[in-house]
Amino acid sequence: MAGKPHKFSRKVENLIANFRGIPENYKPEAKSREKGIDSIIDRIERKYKIGIESVEDLINENWTQIVGAANARSCSPSRIERENTLIVSVANPILRQELQFNKAILLKNLHKISGTRKIRYLVFKTG
Repeated sequence: MAGKPHKFSRKVENLIANFRGIPENYKPEAKSREKGIDSIIDRIERKYKIGIESVEDLINENWTQIVGAANARSCSPSRIERENTLIVSVANPILRQELQFNKAILLKNLHKISGTRKIRYLVFKTG
């Protein structure tokens, strides 16, 4: 009998919890679900792809090779939508039209970079 703890009713357990300053209906078995911080960090890194180079990073690093040095100063990659469309912000409508005419060449230059094959469409937005 000395080795077994006494089992109180839920009402008494809640009263004791209030005296101790812990939440009511606290279940000690919740402790078994605790995980180490390293496993949580690993799961977060995998989920949000932290430390893994993304397609956006590859495009930003190689932007001058994709559009050329002269055009790279006046436009920039904005975002990727639906994993296959690259939205490009362009400084003025004239350059937007020029890039529109050279879309096939730009896509060819883009596909030379490994990991960017999924991008099939380019959309140029002035602004």
